[in-house]
Amino acid sequence: MPQPMVRWRSGTSILVAGALAASLVAVAARPAAAAETVADHATPVTACVGDATDDAMFTDVSAGHYFRDAISCLVYYDVIEGYGDGTFRPSQYVSRSEMVLFMERSARAAGADPADVVQDFATTGSHPVNRADMALLIARLLASATDNDSRVNVVLESDGIFTVGGTEPDDAFIDSRQSQPLTKDSAAGALFELGVAKGTGGGNFSPEGLVNRGEMAAFITRALAHTAARPEGVSIQQYLPGEVTVSVRNEIFAPAVNAAIDVFSIASPDARRAFRSDGSCSTLVNDESDSSTSCEIDVLDPVTGPDGDFTIGLAPTDEQEVTVWAWTGALGDVIRSGDDGLVSVEVSTQGVEATGAKVSNSLPENATHVRFGSTVTVTVQLVGVNGWRAVPPADGASYKVTKEAFRSIDAPATPSSTLWQRSTKVVAVDDTGKIEFVLDGADPESNDTGDTAADEILWRYTVAPVGDSPRLDEPVENVRVVFTDADPAATTIDLATQVKYLRAARSSTRPASNVVIANVSDQYGQPFRDARVQLASTSGFFSFSGPVATNSSGVARIAYRHSGTGGGTETLTASLEGDGGGPTATIDFMWAADPPSSLERTTGGGTYVVLAADPQRNEVVVDLADGFGIPTVVVYDGNDRFRLDGGIVSLSHFESVLANELGDDAGILLLGWASRDPDNQADRTDWFLTG
Repeated sequence: MPQPMVRWRSGTSILVAGALAASLVAVAARPAAAAETVADHATPVTACVGDATDDAMFTDVSAGHYFRDAISCLVYYDVIEGYGDGTFRPSQYVSRSEMVLFMERSARAAGADPADVVQDFATTGSHPVNRADMALLIARLLASATDNDSRVNVVLESDGIFTVGGTEPDDAFIDSRQSQPLTKDSAAGALFELGVAKGTGGGNFSPEGLVNRGEMAAFITRALAHTAARPEGVSIQQYLPGEVTVSVRNEIFAPAVNAAIDVFSIASPDARRAFRSDGSCSTLVNDESDSSTSCEIDVLDPVTGPDGDFTIGLAPTDEQEVTVWAWTGALGDVIRSGDDGLVSVEVSTQGVEATGAKVSNSLPENATHVRFGSTVTVTVQLVGVNGWRAVPPADGASYKVTKEAFRSIDAPATPSSTLWQRSTKVVAVDDTGKIEFVLDGADPESNDTGDTAADEILWRYTVAPVGDSPRLDEPVENVRVVFTDADPAATTIDLATQVKYLRAARSSTRPASNVVIANVSDQYGQPFRDARVQLASTSGFFSFSGPVATNSSGVARIAYRHSGTGGGTETLTASLEGDGGGPTATIDFMWAADPPSSLERTTGGGTYVVLAADPQRNEVVVDLADGFGIPTVVVYDGNDRFRLDGGIVSLSHFESVLANELGDDAGILLLGWASRDPDNQADRTDWFLTG
């Protein structure tokens, strides 16, 4: 499994999302997108429902495997298959030729044209596919499979940008935006907005990271949710509160058009009373399809449309949870409890309740200023549990918005400068729970040719709830937005490493090498070229050849050497050459060593905090000094035995827990081992992983 890029920032972290593809226009210095953190077009439905949830029974995909459901789903749709020995090999990288095959099969399941998806992508080759290429192919799949009749239409525009629901994605993954061609960047952004791409942490997508078979299955199944791909027969899912979509498909998963649908419901607490003891429908159920009789197909029942679906809003009810059944048949057919083809779902009839509100603006990542002639959009959005966008309360919600602007010629603008505009207004959210207002600024001295002093307009805005309106997630008071005509200057450095750790040098005379990636941006959030970045370290084993200039994308790759032979953590600091008051950024990096001989074979029942893992190398890094930062590498293999919280698990399960529990929001994992013989590769080490 590829290691995600690890990133620390010198300023406030803002999760953005974004990109991939390849109308291989040169990597553009595109402005970072709005600082939204919600997938605007994520869907609550899935293609993996009903029979598509049956376990494919691969020997190396356990019940607890992270990608088990996605893998089984794609097996059901004949997109993927296992190997002759009964394995699936989820950690094996996907080759280009395999990816083409998977996407062609996915296109058929989704009702897309395989040629539209594959296009110019090489159809042969054993080289692994990276995440950027995968995102491009999946975005093409969605562009081919959706249209104006779809819930969300994905379109590849003539300029190489993917739009989602008619709008260019307003989110971008940091590393993709800075390194990928326009179309690939746009593809990843589109996948984020659709909830297909979730990134690798810290606002990054790791576009050059390789894709294994398990990850590929997860991406494709999330994408298929936005298409017509549904299991054979009838399936039912909640799309919105109080609304269900019934889908009917034939044996090749093609939409069944004009299939009569019968839909009935009952309050979930009474679900067991929906059928009599003989299996027939009780009089307690509510017919939801305007039919004259429940549980029978008659001439008043609705039929599916060209997409094989029928969406129905449930009748008004005071019940918060309703169980809804659906089925299809010929005129006069009657259904009974337990009959094949009868499906059900529990539906919430309540809108997402607003528990708070957040305020964001469209300033690019790392931007502190905006050029004259541009605009900045400020958004107030009601949110509910888990940050989902919420609908307004029954009595509405309003916020007092105060805006004031000060302008200055040939000097920085401050609240003591000339007052240009001021307004205070109470604004109600719209029916989507949103308020938007725009800030702009025109140069107050537009004819200042040869004038080296910058002009500025300072906007300040304050947002406060009115009455009982949901509270803001954090205070929004006198937030500053500065419009200016100042020349670009380097103002921000972001640091990243491609791995979390490296092995320390075996000998001090043969140092180990590492690379730090510095991204320098100006006050407008744009890449800054030809900034000379220098590097310093807290380690006494650090060797650095000199400053490195950023390229046109604002990126400098800085190599250095580390001659220490023991485990330890160093703090690296990047700054600009000769600019003592300029931006700086720091990052911690681990140098890992082998455990001492006393701990090679066993930890004596003890466990140590897991700091990092590399499943591709079968390595785990632990803190051997219990908080004192001595990274130590231990190596496992397929001959070993693995226990998670006391129970024996498979190697793939062990690795999936490591991969998924070491993210930004991870808890603490502890690892111990016994019966380890580092000199015998055929030994059977016992590993003990504790959450």
